[in-house]
Amino acid sequence: MLFPKKELDFSSPRIMGIINLTPDSFFDGNKFFNANNSLDELKVFNEIESMIEDGAHFIDIGAHSTKPGFKTITPQEELDRLGKVLDKIKDYPILFSIDTFNHQVIREAISKGIDLVNNVFSFEDKESFDLICSQNIPICICHQGNRDNKANIFEQIKIFFKEKKAEFEAGGLSTEKIIYDPGFGYGKSNFQNLDLLSNLNKISENRILLAGLSQKKFLQLLFESSENHLNDQSLSAGIIAILGGANILRVHQVKETVNLLKNLWSK
Repeated sequence: MLFPKKELDFSSPRIMGIINLTPDSFFDGNKFFNANNSLDELKVFNEIESMIEDGAHFIDIGAHSTKPGFKTITPQEELDRLGKVLDKIKDYPILFSIDTFNHQVIREAISKGIDLVNNVFSFEDKESFDLICSQNIPICICHQGNRDNKANIFEQIKIFFKEKKAEFEAGGLSTEKIIYDPGFGYGKSNFQNLDLLSNLNKISENRILLAGLSQKKFLQLLFESSENHLNDQSLSAGIIAILGGANILRVHQVKETVNLLKNLWSK
């Protein structure tokens, strides 16, 4: 796939590191904020450099929470949280993704040289859709489930992916620039999440698939742990997803994931 900065092939698994510039993230909230609730940019840049050193292929930066019951902030607040980070992304060789659903933030990120726009609401608003189509930049769309929909989860996702692909094609976006996220944890039951994880090949169909499994609550079902994190579960789930056809793993544990993949896929 051709990104603004460089081309990246997906013949082997790729790793997307997560940087949440939000004080209320479910796993790493407030990690990059000082006691006075101001962003510590040095911590952010140190994290970026660590992820690059650890072997990440993408870094996904978000400044607006999308966890269940999230509090909406203004576009300006989101941009303020992003601070100088967007100004610096061209200084690094790695690909950067912006995790946002606001068209004003998307526009600013594109002007700064962002490589990928990751929108968990799949550009459902006209402003974002039109902007993305006009720029023809790589995107990631995400399936949002509905617990009241009792239809087969695989059929739901395949229909959603096909409909979104047709919409973007009609809007002028090259469909080769679309990455597909089945939306683990978004409006899905525990069984649907686990069924999806164990049968991911049912929706691959030559698509570039992103699996966002890191620290997802349903992973508590995989095995018991007294710790207040799901690190081992996240690593295990990532391997299952890769075996099922995922091309990109969106993770908090870059170093551990990269090392695990090297050990498993070494010749």
